[in-house]
Amino acid sequence: MKALFWGILLAILCFALPAEAQYGNHRMGINTGVMNFRAKDMDAYWGFVPIAPEYTIYIESGFDVGFKIPLVILFDRVHKQQHLATGLSANFRYLFMEEYFRPYLGLQLGGIYIFRRNLNSLFFDIGPIGGFDYFISSAWSIGPRLFVNFHFMLNERVHYSLGGFFAVHTYF
Repeated sequence: MKALFWGILLAILCFALPAEAQYGNHRMGINTGVMNFRAKDMDAYWGFVPIAPEYTIYIESGFDVGFKIPLVILFDRVHKQQHLATGLSANFRYLFMEEYFRPYLGLQLGGIYIFRRNLNSLFFDIGPIGGFDYFISSAWSIGPRLFVNFHFMLNERVHYSLGGFFAVHTYF
């Protein structure tokens, strides 16, 4: 497994197209992925994120700031129910490299609102993000993002979610 990882990384670094999107300080894209969500009255929820539009602005010296609006379908395996959730999150990233391969770490702040039949819930969240963007042309990139969010609600213990996205972005 290690050999496969290092082989793929070497292929990415050797055969990637050089990024020519440095002129583009704006990035817009679509994310899709999965997440789990653990809360007091929600056992083993898994969510599918069919779409999460995102917009970021490059600030300077490897930093950018962005906003994302996820639409999440949560599946409750215990009660056999589905719930819709949406939210807004702001993220701050630091790009370690600003070439065709752009690994980054950052912080995500935001909130998520879960529409449920018996009890609607609003959570505020914060957590780390990490991933990379890989340029497939001079203005388009693809890449994964992993995240951990800690959700806060009044009079409740801290809840958490884990997940990952795969994104396609264009730079302009």
